[in-house]
Amino acid sequence: MRPRVTRNDADGHGRARMRSGVATGLIVVALAAGSCDSGPSAGDLVFNLTTPNQDDGAIQFRLTSVAPAAIVDVAAECQGCQVFTQAVSDTEVRGVLLGTVVPGAALRVTVSDRKAAGYAATVAAVSNRQYGLRSAVGYTLAPAP
Repeated sequence: MRPRVTRNDADGHGRARMRSGVATGLIVVALAAGSCDSGPSAGDLVFNLTTPNQDDGAIQFRLTSVAPAAIVDVAAECQGCQVFTQAVSDTEVRGVLLGTVVPGAALRVTVSDRKAAGYAATVAAVSNRQYGLRSAVGYTLAPAP
């Protein structure tokens, strides 16, 4: 009978090490694949405007998030509207929404993590379409469900 020849490293445990390395590699891949859903998920949030009026022409607002979630971009969501913004920091943006502003979808906010809690908006000032200032009481900007 001829002895069976196997490929081993210096201490004679080559196959065992190879199996152990393959198993470790599979575990690492499985853990990485399983954790993909738990990381940040960038995307857009739509903020809806609640207003007691139907003739708004400008809304001054402030958007905030809780770090490390960041506000990346802000766009007008209402038809025919424009938005002008100034980033104060990664977690605060101030801006003005202009145009035929009506209740409903007003802003599309691109964020670094849609899953993060703490995105908020406040209405600071309002004017009608004839540039008359009005009270901001009764106005809200809130993320759509």
